[in-house]
Amino acid sequence: MKRLFLLHGYTEDRTIFAPLLPLLPAFDDVRSLELEEEFAHWRPTGRPNVTALAQHLAERYQLGADDVLIGHSMGGWIAAHLKQLTGATAILLSSFTDQRKIVSAIRSPRLLGFYALSGLMQARFMRERFKRSYRRDESRQLYAQLVDNMARHRRRYVHQQLQVLFAPAPPLTVQPDLRLHARRDNVIRLPDEPFVELPGDHFAHYFYPQPAAEAIREFLSKK
Repeated sequence: MKRLFLLHGYTEDRTIFAPLLPLLPAFDDVRSLELEEEFAHWRPTGRPNVTALAQHLAERYQLGADDVLIGHSMGGWIAAHLKQLTGATAILLSSFTDQRKIVSAIRSPRLLGFYALSGLMQARFMRERFKRSYRRDESRQLYAQLVDNMARHRRRYVHQQLQVLFAPAPPLTVQPDLRLHARRDNVIRLPDEPFVELPGDHFAHYFYPQPAAEAIREFLSKK
């Protein structure tokens, strides 16, 4: 049975795939994961990073080479590691396989952990600061909604996401199967590897689902 797994990004939820999902090819089983629920089951015994999370998800869903993963932003970073573990097909939307591609003034997991666990990351003044600094008019309203949604998340979940994004992880030895990226992405820098260019910005697949779906359908038709 061919399964499709959708993995959303930092502060997002499964609705980030709502415009894209109806345009994708039919699968026997489609699972759009809510990562807040998935992280609640995650109990890493070693270093809490993307490698440990990928191991948890691979075992939880018994992922294998027949599965297809589509991940946006942080979700693509997770999908790339799941591919390395399981051989699943990984399609990255506005994502990365090198943590240096993340646009962030602060990169220390320890400092980010302090901000998250103290509640500062979700404080109103910080959320307003994040929204003022966002530079893309097309997705400004969506970004503001995502930032405000942070206020309802558990502090531990915010911390876990930041660990997945920034905690050191061994370099990937297997590359994703397809990358889709917009040149005007101001959240994740352009990949050095070949990619399919999309219009828009970091949320290209949300505002321009047709070209994103076309690229995915074309790729999958050749597999």
